[in-house]
Amino acid sequence: MNSKHFILTALIGSFFFIGYIFQNYLMSISVGAILTIATRPIYNELHTKYNFSYKSVFISSFLTLTLFLFVFLPLVYFVGLSYQFIQNISTDQMLQYVQNIVDFLKNLPKPFDVFQESINAQLGKLEINNVNIDMVKSILSNLAQFLLKMNSIVYQFFFILFFYFLFNIYGYRLFILITKLLPMIKKFKRILYNELSNTISSVFFSTIFSIVAQGIAFGLFLYFTTDYDAFYFGMAAGFAAAIPIIGAYLVVIPIVLAELLNQNYLFAGFIMLFAVIVMSIFIDSLLKLVFMKFFNKKFSLHRKLNELFVLLSMLAGIGVFGGWGLIIAPAILSLCVAFITIYRKSRIDRS
Repeated sequence: MNSKHFILTALIGSFFFIGYIFQNYLMSISVGAILTIATRPIYNELHTKYNFSYKSVFISSFLTLTLFLFVFLPLVYFVGLSYQFIQNISTDQMLQYVQNIVDFLKNLPKPFDVFQESINAQLGKLEINNVNIDMVKSILSNLAQFLLKMNSIVYQFFFILFFYFLFNIYGYRLFILITKLLPMIKKFKRILYNELSNTISSVFFSTIFSIVAQGIAFGLFLYFTTDYDAFYFGMAAGFAAAIPIIGAYLVVIPIVLAELLNQNYLFAGFIMLFAVIVMSIFIDSLLKLVFMKFFNKKFSLHRKLNELFVLLSMLAGIGVFGGWGLIIAPAILSLCVAFITIYRKSRIDRS
C-alpha cells in the first residue's frame, strides 16, 4: 500500500469513527445542514447588504431565532396542546363519535347515497360495522403514543438549531474544505452546489408558505363562521398542509364529518368548498406559484427538478425519516440529479 492509498484509507476510517461518535446526533446535524442550505439565499442577501463587525454571528443568531419562533416553537406548542387534548377525551364520547360516523357512512344522505354500495363494501373489509370500546381505546392510545413520540424528540429541535447556528457561521468554510476534497473540477462543484441549494430552498420556502397561508386562512374562516377553536385548528391545518397530497384535508375532513353528523349538510359543503377553492386552488396553486416566482427571481434560483419527483421523494422520505423526510428526501434526490448532470457533462467533455 503506497502513501496515497494509506492516506485515503485513513481519511475514510476517520470519517467512519467520527460518524460513530456522533451517531446520536447525525439526524440533527443533517437537518441543521439542510436547513442552512435552504436559508442560505437569505443569509447571503443580509450578509451582502449589511457591513458591521461580527455580522456573521448576528445574522446567524437572527435566522436561528426566526426559525425557532416561527417554525419550531409553534410546532412544539401544537404537539403539546394536542397531547393534552387527546388525554382529556372521554372514551365514551369517542366511542359515540366513532359509532355515529359508522352509522352515517352506512346510511348516506342524498346525493351522497350513490357511493353507498362501495362504502358498505369497504366497511365490511375493514370489519368496523360494530364499534367496540377496545377499538376506541386502541385509536386513542395510538394517537397519544404518536404525540408522545413527537414530544420526546422536541429536544432534537434545540440540537438542530444549535447545529444550524454553527453551520451558518462556519458553513462556507466547511463547504470550501469539502469541495477541496472532492476530485472534481470547479465547474462540476458549482453544478453540485447550485442543484442542491436551489432545490432545497425552493421546497423549504414553498412548504413554509403553504403552512402559514393555509393555516391563517382556515383559522380565520373558523373564527368568523364557527365556535371551533380557530387558533388550534388553524395551526393543525397549517402543519398538515406540509404533508404531500393529503395536506390540510387531514384536518378539514374530520370537521366536515362532524358537521354532517350534526346534519349541518349545507355548512359541511361550505367548509369543503372553502378548502377546495380557497386553500387548494387559490392559495396552494395560484398564490404559492406567484410567491415562488418572486422568491426564485429575487434570489436567482432555478430549480430543474420536476415537481412530481419532488412530491414522490417527500412521500417516500416521510416513510423513512418521519417528518424530517420532507426536507431530507428532496435533498438526497437533488444530490442524485446533480451527480447525473455532472456525469453527463463529463461524458460530453471527454467526447
